[in-house]
Amino acid sequence: MSSRGDMFDPLPDDVLCHVLSFLPSREAVQTCRLARRWRHLWRSAPAIRVRGERKKKKKFLRFVDNLLFCRDVRSAPPLLSFEIDADVDVRIACSYCKQHDCDCDFDDYADRSKVNPRVDEWVTHALRQCRARSLRACFHETRWKPRRARPFASPHLTRIHLDAVYLKDRQLNFSCCPSLLRLDLVLCSLYGDALASPSLERLAIVDCHTDIDEDPEAPDERFHMSLSTPRLRFLEISDNYDKEQFLEMAPSPWLTEESISYY
Repeated sequence: MSSRGDMFDPLPDDVLCHVLSFLPSREAVQTCRLARRWRHLWRSAPAIRVRGERKKKKKFLRFVDNLLFCRDVRSAPPLLSFEIDADVDVRIACSYCKQHDCDCDFDDYADRSKVNPRVDEWVTHALRQCRARSLRACFHETRWKPRRARPFASPHLTRIHLDAVYLKDRQLNFSCCPSLLRLDLVLCSLYGDALASPSLERLAIVDCHTDIDEDPEAPDERFHMSLSTPRLRFLEISDNYDKEQFLEMAPSPWLTEESISYY
């Protein structure tokens, strides 16, 4: 009877890498222990899925660094998906921690709302070097504020999902993503005059805050910016928004009452 490792011998490496893409990246990396052949397969998996762990923030940061920057971008296929689901582990340590090398409770310090700037480096590398086609960035108990004016610039991106992200001004212009077809914004803070994308076909706006002068905890019945999305066909909004308002905007000739749904 053949061993478990022998069952995979007839399969080419690209098929095995495809299988690894369905696993969380930590589990995909652990397959390097199976046999010599598996030692470097994780470097070419066409999807990266990482989740931050509150009690292991340093290991998490180091793990994602190695996962992304050790990837063989020359021979590996483009990333089909880059997904990061991060808790407070990626926050910047408070000034006291930096001086005394402690592991404090971030909820007691003013810096607790900041996300570690390494997140910007990860996203940039995934989009530019790894040519990711789908980006999913979700955060908890805080909001990621991208430092770059065009944090998602990529000719390859077709889908973006952002959860708890702060975007303003030029960051709301997705013209730098000419292939973008779907954009999901959940619990985001959006401050600017317009959300723009010449290629976007599907848009979801769920519980987002769009007026800097109002209470972010109060229900926002109006969407305080215009939409410049001439190819938009489907719109999904949370039920605290005024549906008639979006019809009046008429961002696309294909957008009708039937193509607007509530979340």
